[in-house]
Amino acid sequence: MTLEEEQIFIDKIKETILPIAIYLDDESIKKIIKNVEELNETLPKGFGDMLFEEIIILKYNRLGK
Repeated sequence: MTLEEEQIFIDKIKETILPIAIYLDDESIKKIIKNVEELNETLPKGFGDMLFEEIIILKYNRLGK
């Protein structure tokens, strides 16, 4: 992923997922991602882990402010 693609990915998480994820515990976030991965076989291997990591980083950075 290029730096530009990475920034777009992070911005989309901030816009769409983060407002909801802030109110969920980490296990709930993991369960949702796992369900989405199971329903979408075309997602690349490791995508869910990468997404979870980004959500957690953004979530705790925002809550820490």
